[in-house]
Amino acid sequence: MEERAVVFNDLHIPWHDDKAVLLLLKFIRLYEPHIIFINGDLLDCWPISKFTKPLDIEDHLYEEIEQGKDFLRTLRTIVPQSKIVYIFGNHEHRFEKYIANEAKMLFRLEGMTLEEQLKTKELSIEVINKHQKENFYRYGNILIGHWNKVCKNAGYTAKNLLEEKGMSLITGHTHRGAMIFKRDYKETEVAVENFCLCDLNPHYISLPNWQLGFSTISSDSTGFFKINLRPIVEYNGVYQAKYGEQIISV
Repeated sequence: MEERAVVFNDLHIPWHDDKAVLLLLKFIRLYEPHIIFINGDLLDCWPISKFTKPLDIEDHLYEEIEQGKDFLRTLRTIVPQSKIVYIFGNHEHRFEKYIANEAKMLFRLEGMTLEEQLKTKELSIEVINKHQKENFYRYGNILIGHWNKVCKNAGYTAKNLLEEKGMSLITGHTHRGAMIFKRDYKETEVAVENFCLCDLNPHYISLPNWQLGFSTISSDSTGFFKINLRPIVEYNGVYQAKYGEQIISV
């Protein structure tokens, strides 16, 4: 029996793209995946970032976490039976790092983790958090991870990670879409840079080379898998993505 998975990452709530997220949820409702991977940086954790913040932009961590909870609750409502795996990225790590640096005596107290704030246990969401910037999950013959690596050009990060990890993988963090292949004496491996779902024109960078989208995986009991990139294309204010031969839009 074929198993279907959806992989998405880098919403950076509250700096997410509303239409892109709505399109993702619409796709998930139609696709009915058996498993969903949130591959890092669901939240931005902007208020506790070490970077200098513009004086005209206000944000509160409480509101950001509430938006994150709303998204997770909506996702769970759409796919009540699906397995959801939330792989923490470097932005989720900001929360734990902030507690450790600014309120060390509160570290590990009940209710003081980001997982507890987001109510992931109550939503039956498995969290992958190794208490560091990089986390990953092995899904059959594929590593799905949010590695803290990014190269200037699309595809280069995937290539370097494939050389480093030695097996097929999907990575978040780059905010770009790319797929590269490598054949050795055993098999052909593939590495994917898995787009983003955040605002493509953020206040802190000018015209970044980012693209909206996500990926799907179909696999069987033999270990065979197929990864499909699902870019989100904007045309005249309408966001579109392919679902089979159908175009879905918001």
